[in-house]
Amino acid sequence: MRRFNLILALPLLLNNGMRMNRILKTSVKVFSFIILLVLIVGVGGFVWLRSSLPQLDGEVALGALKGNTEILRSDDGLVTIRAGNEADAYHALGYVHAQDRLWQMDFMRRAGAGRLSEVSGKATIGIDRFMRTLGFQNLVIENYKHLPSKVKAVFESYSQGVNDYLQTHSGTLSPEFHILNYSPEPWLPTDSLLWGRLMALQLSDNFNKELLRQRLLNNMDLYEVNNLWPEDNNDPLIIPNITGLDFSKPESLSPNIPAGPLPLPWSLAPKDASNAWVLSGDKTSTGGPILANDPHLALDAPGPWYLARIETPEFIWAGATSPGVPLLVLGHNNHIAWGFTTTHSDTQDLFIEKINPDNPEQYLSPEGYVEFETHTEIIRIKGAPDEKITIRKSRHGPIISPVLGSSGIGQQEQIKHPPQIALQWTALKEDDKTAQALFDINRSKDWVDFERATQNFYSPQQTLVMADKKGTIAVIASGRIPIRKSGDGRLPVPGWTGTNDWQGIIPPRFLPKSINPTTGKLVTANNKLIGPDYPYLITKDWPNSYRAKRIHQLIDQKDRLSIEDNMNIQMDTLSLAALELLPLLLKTSPNSQEAQKALSLLRQWNGKMELTSIEPVIFHNWLYWLNKAAFGNLPTDAASFQTPDILRLKFLLERNPENWCKYGERLVIGENCVAQMTESLDRVISNSNDFNAISSWPNWGDRHKAHFEHPIYDKIPLLNQVLKLEISSAGSHDTINRSSPSLRKAILQLFPNVHGPSYRAVYDLTNLDNSRFLLATGQSGNPLSSFYGNFLSSWRDGEYIKLDSDKFRNPKHRLVLIPKMN
Repeated sequence: MRRFNLILALPLLLNNGMRMNRILKTSVKVFSFIILLVLIVGVGGFVWLRSSLPQLDGEVALGALKGNTEILRSDDGLVTIRAGNEADAYHALGYVHAQDRLWQMDFMRRAGAGRLSEVSGKATIGIDRFMRTLGFQNLVIENYKHLPSKVKAVFESYSQGVNDYLQTHSGTLSPEFHILNYSPEPWLPTDSLLWGRLMALQLSDNFNKELLRQRLLNNMDLYEVNNLWPEDNNDPLIIPNITGLDFSKPESLSPNIPAGPLPLPWSLAPKDASNAWVLSGDKTSTGGPILANDPHLALDAPGPWYLARIETPEFIWAGATSPGVPLLVLGHNNHIAWGFTTTHSDTQDLFIEKINPDNPEQYLSPEGYVEFETHTEIIRIKGAPDEKITIRKSRHGPIISPVLGSSGIGQQEQIKHPPQIALQWTALKEDDKTAQALFDINRSKDWVDFERATQNFYSPQQTLVMADKKGTIAVIASGRIPIRKSGDGRLPVPGWTGTNDWQGIIPPRFLPKSINPTTGKLVTANNKLIGPDYPYLITKDWPNSYRAKRIHQLIDQKDRLSIEDNMNIQMDTLSLAALELLPLLLKTSPNSQEAQKALSLLRQWNGKMELTSIEPVIFHNWLYWLNKAAFGNLPTDAASFQTPDILRLKFLLERNPENWCKYGERLVIGENCVAQMTESLDRVISNSNDFNAISSWPNWGDRHKAHFEHPIYDKIPLLNQVLKLEISSAGSHDTINRSSPSLRKAILQLFPNVHGPSYRAVYDLTNLDNSRFLLATGQSGNPLSSFYGNFLSSWRDGEYIKLDSDKFRNPKHRLVLIPKMN
């Protein structure tokens, strides 16, 4: 019976099988079609996106050009512009910047103008509010009015070049524009000035420190707070002796200069560090001056610099341009070479303005209550209603309280009309002519021209080094520094008394400078500029001198240094800071055998932060736990002190050996500071349970990687992995090869490099074509380009390149810009 039923069911089963087979075949066809469609769309999309790459060969006809202009590219994307006149050269520079970095330029101007939310939505509203409060957009319009016509002509030629690219590029825009779904507006000459204001912001950190100190003072006494910023008493001064300046006859004082954590991404937030030095011909193997410079900035993709050589009948320039700026920022011309480091002068003050209890639109001044200057700003937000904000200014500057998380002056919410904080800052001066200074520096032929040019270098204050072909070496700290009636600018002060008001600026002829010192060398690494005999206050907060000391050491090891010697100095990874701190740490008595092994390794360590070394991993792990033990329970802002600030730790351990852990986490409950020291080392081992014996730990290169963050791609899953620019890096926070590790991921045994040299250069004044350069990422900002990130390994390994004429005798690409016929 069962067999009979099976026989009867067999036709039905066969029929169902045939139907299933047909369904399967149909499904396979549909699935194959979908895959094919995806591939076609993908390939088509890729081909379409590839059209965002610029034209590198052939001819392009542009208006406003006077003659044919060549744009030559080498096989690694380096650019030479050859023009018959300066106007065409700047026109071509604008064009080539737009070819390779248009979105970066647009992001820069939107950030500076407070217009990011128009294209990115609410995610950037905090940045926009802050920038609108500072008023950079209106400020640069006023700055531009003060520039002479010859400088304006350069900015106009550059802008025309950018806009010509927008009009003539036949392909699509770079991927960021499509991700955010917008198109760029025409470029204006004033847009280029926003870069200078953003750089001033990045290189000025005074008011952030003032707020931090004020918050700490709510719970600590002044002596304890000051101990958190110790002075480096062994600092080799940049200019030990000020000579040739007659301070007994000061110029009359000029009129007053009108004017919680910042709501800024890391790339825009204030930070420090740069190196520069210059040697006279008596100390070089070439017989002429050698100048070295490596500015340190946040590690971004693409980087802030664009290497270019520009040739005109009058001048040849080579070095670092910045996308959006129509001048050479760092580099050399036919006659001189120059470089910058940040002086870290105190050019910002916070004033607490007392509000009229009967009229919140007024604040108290020495003459009584006066009205705030106010205006309204409208911030357009993609996908959300517009936001209207009221900007207020006192006689000192913009009121920044509404755009800070905390004012730092107490519990304001309990007060009907709480005090407000005003920011006074030299960079907010309407007559700023720093762009003119850079224009004149580009055209200087010797020290006399250069010094004259720097008289208009207003903000941010920089320590400029220069050398000329005549053999002169010099350093000058140019910029506007306020003269206060009283006080040292370290804390917010009452704004209504007038006691701490600015009464002028340091006269330009009294700014620190040194020309042709008898030592034959000038070194600046953000360290202390001048000694106690200098009659003006530049700052109370000088960065430490570890990098400067090490530079001096290496220079003094040889009688004469070659170009290669100076390149090697820039790549040096020995940390004098670590070697100074180690003797204090090596007194520790570890509790475990593995901790003893760690201590033994550190005892034999030479202090070099090399890729293949284990010791830097142990050392920075220990720094993390020591910071926890020293600052982890500060009454406020404990996170601000979880940094690799070795000078601060060394100072506490030396001055307060029994009480250095007063404000720290109790790693061992109830135990004294000696026990906390021991436990901090034991935590290094116990927290490393994912490792076996300490000898098998990952090395510094495994745990210390430079990640060049892109503001868009890094926010998108999968894309942030596909387009990641990351590489292992040697060095640390206080090494000449600056490679500052963040300790925020130390609990995971990770120490990402977040700050380092964005550009390196060594200039040979006997043969400027023999100068050497190094870029951090690549020339292009488009990830579809072969020039996107192609310098990463060279940057890590110190493989410098030249920007000489020989490199472009047989260029890989040759694009000719020709005048458009009417």
